[in-house]
Amino acid sequence: MKIKPLNRHLVVHKKPQEEKEKKNSSFILPEGYESSIEKYSIVTVLDIAEDSKLKGIKVGNEVIVETSMMFEVTGSTLVLDNYVYGLIGV
Repeated sequence: MKIKPLNRHLVVHKKPQEEKEKKNSSFILPEGYESSIEKYSIVTVLDIAEDSKLKGIKVGNEVIVETSMMFEVTGSTLVLDNYVYGLIGV
C-alpha cells in the first residue's frame, strides 16, 4: 500500500543494517538482550508532504534522521521533517 505523507511528514526507506559478526564473549547477557540502537540513521527520501518546511530536499536524497522518531505504518516508514538533521552528499 502506498502512503501519501501529510502534515510535514516524509516517507523514507532505511537500508537494512549489516549484522555485526558475533564473537565469543566471556560476558553472559540476559535473554532478550538487544544491543543499543543507533541514535541516527541514514535514509533515502521516497516522498515528501506538500507542507514540509524542508527546503532543498528532494525525493531520492539521503538524509540523516533520528532513528527513534521513525514510525512503521503499513509497510512504509514515516518521519516528521523536524527530525531530519542533515542532507548527505551536498
